[in-house]
Amino acid sequence: MSTGLSLFVPRSGALDGARIVPPTVSVIDETDALRVPRDASGRVRPESFAITVEPSAVRIVAADRIGERHARALVAALAAAGELRTGEISDWPELADRGVIEGFYGAPWTHAERLRLVEELGRLRMNRYVYAPKDDPYHRRLWRESYPETEAAQLAELVAAAHEAGVEIVYALHPGLDMVHADEADHAALARKARELHALGIRRFALLFDDIEEGLPDARDRERFGDGVAGAGRAHGESCTRFETEVLWPLGLGGQLLMVPTDYAGSDASPYREALAASLGEGIGVCWTGDDIVVGAVTDDQVRRAFRAFGQHPLVLWDNFPVNDFDRSRAFLGPLLGRDAGLGRAGLHGIVANPMVEFEPSRFAIHTVAAWAWNPDAYDAAVAAEAALHAVAGADAELLRPLVAAASSWPPSAPQHPELAAEVDAAFADGGVAGPRLRAMLAELDALAGLEESTPLRAALRPWADAAPATTAVIRAALAYARGEGDADAVSVAWETARTARHGLARDVARAAAERALGRTLPDRIRPEGEPAAAEAAGD
Repeated sequence: MSTGLSLFVPRSGALDGARIVPPTVSVIDETDALRVPRDASGRVRPESFAITVEPSAVRIVAADRIGERHARALVAALAAAGELRTGEISDWPELADRGVIEGFYGAPWTHAERLRLVEELGRLRMNRYVYAPKDDPYHRRLWRESYPETEAAQLAELVAAAHEAGVEIVYALHPGLDMVHADEADHAALARKARELHALGIRRFALLFDDIEEGLPDARDRERFGDGVAGAGRAHGESCTRFETEVLWPLGLGGQLLMVPTDYAGSDASPYREALAASLGEGIGVCWTGDDIVVGAVTDDQVRRAFRAFGQHPLVLWDNFPVNDFDRSRAFLGPLLGRDAGLGRAGLHGIVANPMVEFEPSRFAIHTVAAWAWNPDAYDAAVAAEAALHAVAGADAELLRPLVAAASSWPPSAPQHPELAAEVDAAFADGGVAGPRLRAMLAELDALAGLEESTPLRAALRPWADAAPATTAVIRAALAYARGEGDADAVSVAWETARTARHGLARDVARAAAERALGRTLPDRIRPEGEPAAAEAAGD
């Protein structure tokens, strides 16, 4: 079906009868909800819906308000595309929590960007936005302090907009840097801050203890909870449990708390995880990043092991995709790759994608995460990427296609532009003569320079567009030298320009070409002054 919701393939049934002009849509009363999709135990699946299209009526049965929203959106998209036909379909999400966590290091997104985000998440059938920007001081460094009036008003507006879009804001408090778990004053500060946020409309919370030193730095905590990582796990678990018991349950918000442990990467048991699981209240969810911090693959086996390691608490994948705070020279514009289809069946409760510092380019990846999270079994990365390109770039889709192709690899260690690399290899095999496809690709990349910043997306992508000619210059110089028409210095100078630039595009292809032409290893990229090293970007 060709619709605005082409990322979603209904799980059951088909609208394959005669096309109709959409009549008035009616939502059937809950008493007739027996046709709503149910799981194996007979429970109604949240957000599920069933649609019956008849020549004279379209009827929707939905499990809840959000399911009804999904159904109405699908009917409207089908009608707009002229593809609304008689028949029945039903659909439901595989994962309960599906969304985005603004959890990167760097300049937080703007209020206007967040408003756009929650509206788009709703259209993409995502239901969570976790607010956790590391550089919002009131989230992390100044977690005890109240938001100033302007920022508080913006949060309240964001909550209202998210509710309208069918998206829940999860506000993440990050007390881990300096909270003393044995100090009653810090628990009181945490409760006071949460109640202030509740007054702004926040109805779901998370407590974060990531990216802090291992163990417990304060002697009072070590005396009460024990030394080493096990003591830290016990302290974090007890503080989360106390927060839920003393703050959330009295507010009517119990049973929804999410937490991020210090030991968040890796799939096996550890002393920290054992102590955490033993002290963490039943039903409190745990975020986990996979076998490492940034991963190319997440497998069913890893999820099963991690689920056991965290004591079978609800497990949410904090997916560090397409985040780029560890290497600001790169953009990751391609689709989600490497996530097994059966993660939900293996015990994964949800996924929240941690995007790039740049909001607009992050939308390419977010669209594909939405498609995977709704129905992993039907996910096709290439189809999702193509749909995302058109949905995000719109009229600029073909203009930006070469740029997106040059920045679509995942994980970060993967070859950055395999198609370009293959064409360069073929040219070397032909004595340095570029074939027609390579010449066309180099011309397309060169044409990106000076991209007019007429839209927010173009403006955000401009640094990478301007970086393209540095890559093509290396390739051209290397091939010219291979043909005997250039000199070694020209190749070295071109690579030095490319490697020292703040932004890069398919830089690994350029380096490989230069090394092949010169027959020696060349120095890799250096970080420009002021750009943090990867280890520093991932820490405090």
